Amino acid sequence: MKLNECARMAGITADTLRHYLRLGLIEPQARTANGYRRFGDDALARVRFIRSAVGLGFKLGDVAELLSMSEQGHLPCPRARELLSERIARHRQELDAMADLYMRMQRALHEWQQMPDGAPDGTLVCGLIEGVAADMPPDRARRAAAPRR
Repeated sequence: MKLNECARMAGITADTLRHYLRLGLIEPQARTANGYRRFGDDALARVRFIRSAVGLGFKLGDVAELLSMSEQGHLPCPRARELLSERIARHRQELDAMADLYMRMQRALHEWQQMPDGAPDGTLVCGLIEGVAADMPPDRARRAAAPRR
């Protein structure tokens, strides 16, 4: 099958399939006389594997590592478990941080509903926001005060 057909059957765009080719995640089975790449069922299965892995949160570098392990005759499943466990732990931390931020935002908005709007006095821009900085954990307050790059 041609590149476009393989991409369509795998549920990805032709550009995505070309990206996988550039990264070396898949190889064409052959080339036609006029230079078109031809893909077999094995390439289609591999692209579907890549889609499944990416859908679980694996990075393409992780996928390349797992594919390489498989090609070398090593069992990739233990490494897949390890990578997924690491990713879950990172996402758990990110979710906890987001939940903390969400609660601070909700609390601030609730408190602000009861507060009057203050006029800028040359020192304060918005007293509502500046009042929240005192409630922030020290590292978050430092990051909030740091200039963005």
